[in-house]
Formats: sequence, C-alpha cells, structure tokens
Amino acid sequence: MKSNYYKLLGLITLFISSCATMQIDVPHSELVQYPVKGTQGLQVNQTVTFANYQTQYIKRSWNKGSSRAFGFSTGQQSFMLGAEKKKNEMTFALTTKTGENAEVFMTNALRSRNLFVETSDKVTLNAKRYRAKDSLLNSCYAHIYLANAEKPWQMQINNAEVEMYKNGVVGKITLDKDNYYTVKTVIKTKPKSISKIPVGFQFENKNGEIVAAVSLIDNGTIFLKKDDDKEKLLLSSAALVLLLRDDFVD
Repeated sequence: MKSNYYKLLGLITLFISSCATMQIDVPHSELVQYPVKGTQGLQVNQTVTFANYQTQYIKRSWNKGSSRAFGFSTGQQSFMLGAEKKKNEMTFALTTKTGENAEVFMTNALRSRNLFVETSDKVTLNAKRYRAKDSLLNSCYAHIYLANAEKPWQMQINNAEVEMYKNGVVGKITLDKDNYYTVKTVIKTKPKSISKIPVGFQFENKNGEIVAAVSLIDNGTIFLKKDDDKEKLLLSSAALVLLLRDDFVD
C-alpha cells in the first residue's frame, strides 16, 4: 500500500494530467521543458528517454527491512504499537547522444511507527502514523558519478518533509562546500491549481538561481537551461532520481 502522500499525489496528477495545458509553474524563462517517456511501471528492461538523454539500464532491489509490534489491553481497549524500517535501492546509467554519461546509485530509507487503538469488538477508534523526522532515518540518498570526475555528487532528499507537503527546501546536491545545489518543492501550477501538495521540484545553484526543475505530473517533465552540458547531465540525473524512486510501503 502506498503512503498517503503518494495516494494524494496520484489523484492530483490524474486530475491535472486531464488538463492538457497544466504544468508546474517554474519562474524562470530560460528553462526549456522536455516531456519524459518510460517512467510508468516497473517493467523489465525499462528505458527512460527525454531530450538528448536515455537510460542504459535501470536496476532496482525491492523493499527490504523489518517490522515489529507489541501492545496491551485494558479490557475495554487494545493498544498496539508497530515499528518498521524499510529500504529500497536503485542504480541507473544516463547517457547522451554525444557520448556523455553518468551513473547513479540511490537508496531510499524509511523509519516509522504506527499506533492503533481498538475497542473490544475490533473496531479501530484511532490510527496514527509517525514519520521519523530525523533526515538520517527517512531520506532518499544518491551518489551521482559523472564521467572522469574524481568524486561523486551527493544528493539527499528528506522524505518526511516532502510527505508533510513542505513548501521550500527539502534537500541538497553537493560536491563540496563551494559547489552545491538546493532542492525545493514546487506547489504552484499553471493554470493555477487549488492543491497544496508538491507536484515537482526545482534546483537552485548557490546563487539562488533556478537552473533546472522536474514535474511529477503524468509521466514527468524535466526543465533544463540550454547551456553547460555537464550541469544539465548532473541535474537530469538528479531529476530522474525523484521520478524513479520507488514508493514506500505503508
């Protein structure tokens, strides 16, 4: 079962995609949008394409982890507390028609608790889910290796903040203290939507300039500037991480 965030996102995406002109609102006139093909489903030999880019392979390992539960009864009510830790992983290679390539290694980590309160006739009175707010426990991590680079770019997205519909910074892509990008959620669409759920992400450089974005609407759309092929490959890889990461299991 998907998390509430992904259920709601699916409904919003279905509604928005029914409007042919609906797209995320990224306030940067220099960004060119490229529709993405191949993101739907988890088929064998999946290939994703957009603009001048194509994946050479996509490999996933399914949800791994553990869960446990304990509880007690007062005679009138039963209390059950469950805890779970889950992780899924993915690797993919992204190439261009001119020969540039990047390899990406991603891990999705989740830790959460469930509290159930039931009456003696087994009717649930209350059920709450607690996402671990600690970014080290509930994050999407990725290493992005560009060809001939000495070390990878490191990407971290705080899943808890995304699922709590945070409007603002939810992650970073970092090489060192002088080279980094900030990842922010995008809620605004055009035409304007009443939804407050994030439907995409934008990437800002250290000067606060928007240099790329990714829409989660329908099959996805990636927005890139026309210049700097190396930067475009890096941010295209980061955008695919956000499009391809597996949903968490509730």
